[in-house]
Amino acid sequence: MQVPLPTLLTLTAVALLLSTFGVVVRRGFAGWLSAYRYQSVILAGSAAVIAYETGFWEIYVAAVLTLVVKAVIIPRLLVRVTESVRDEFKIEANPFVSIRLSLLISALLVALSYGLIRETLSSASLGVFAVAYLPVSLSLFFIGLFVMVSRRMALNQVVGLLVIENGLFLFTTALTQGVSLIIEVGILADILVGVMISALLLLRMSQTFDSFDIASLENLKDD
Repeated sequence: MQVPLPTLLTLTAVALLLSTFGVVVRRGFAGWLSAYRYQSVILAGSAAVIAYETGFWEIYVAAVLTLVVKAVIIPRLLVRVTESVRDEFKIEANPFVSIRLSLLISALLVALSYGLIRETLSSASLGVFAVAYLPVSLSLFFIGLFVMVSRRMALNQVVGLLVIENGLFLFTTALTQGVSLIIEVGILADILVGVMISALLLLRMSQTFDSFDIASLENLKDD
């Protein structure tokens, strides 16, 4: 039985939002990384749906690269960096914003995203993919940014940055039905290099402070 396209788009959009809320509500690095990996798998699936419906083979390539780089390589790289850190230092005990308040703010950001896109949809003629995914992509961007500024663990902030990038990828894919493959590969390579640099900084931070709490960096002011 073939699932109708609108239903499939709705299901993947909901799954993307749920995975993003998973980053918000979880307190441990393993939970954050699991939610990001799940989000990346759904994102790759969404890109594959767009590729199938539009017939653009470049989007298939972008979907496969997204799956390999974001759901496999990046999580393994971050896990490798944190292997030497004790488990208790991978859990955020006292975030700047409580989990409950973070969940409420994230829900408001989703509502804001849908409100902003609705205004755009009322004044422009967009395709079915844009209608389904643009609000979600904007939600990912806002929530990823909120995670970066509201959490005190450097690991969580890296995941927040990756969520933002997933939102940007979904936005361009849904709006334009895929940009040039060269650009897609360049963006993925840029993200991978950025994560590698962040991983090196995290490793150095863990060796120096035995923690990923950014409050530890305040000690540098006294040096």
